[in-house]
Amino acid sequence: MTKFPAESAIIGRLLTGYTDLELDLLHAVHNATGDFDGALKRMFGARGETRRINTAVKLGRPSYVALGLEADFDGAVDAMRHCLSIRNQYAHHTFWNDNTGKLAIGALEDVARQPGPFRDLADVQVEHVDCPLLQEQERYFRFTDALLAWVNYEGRRLTGKVNVTPPKPAPMSPPKLHL
Repeated sequence: MTKFPAESAIIGRLLTGYTDLELDLLHAVHNATGDFDGALKRMFGARGETRRINTAVKLGRPSYVALGLEADFDGAVDAMRHCLSIRNQYAHHTFWNDNTGKLAIGALEDVARQPGPFRDLADVQVEHVDCPLLQEQERYFRFTDALLAWVNYEGRRLTGKVNVTPPKPAPMSPPKLHL
């Protein structure tokens, strides 16, 4: 990845930044339910990002439905799931320079599960990413962060816990995973 320092830096921020989104989701759930300990232990008691999101929905959605914010909560969770897809792509793929001028990524685990011999990376399904796409993905992480915060604060505003809600972020389409 030394030939792609800008791409590497963004991928690093995406991988580490995903945990911030998980904390945002935890706060949205615990503020809706009033149970920090229960939300923390149930969401983070076992590994698995998809399981964590599903648990958050099970715990938090009823409170957001009661507040009339179910569409907003569901939208934030959908954005979170897309961020997980982005994160997983980088966490579970390998990277290399295939001399196209773009960073090549591929899932070696997918190839390893297929029957038959493999001789080199030419057998891997290659996808590419570049800085503009990675920057768009990073913007989507920031959008998701802002949307989760808005849902959290709007829920607290509706229950009288706070008086101010940050502005609701403008809708953003989910970016592609690769070029």
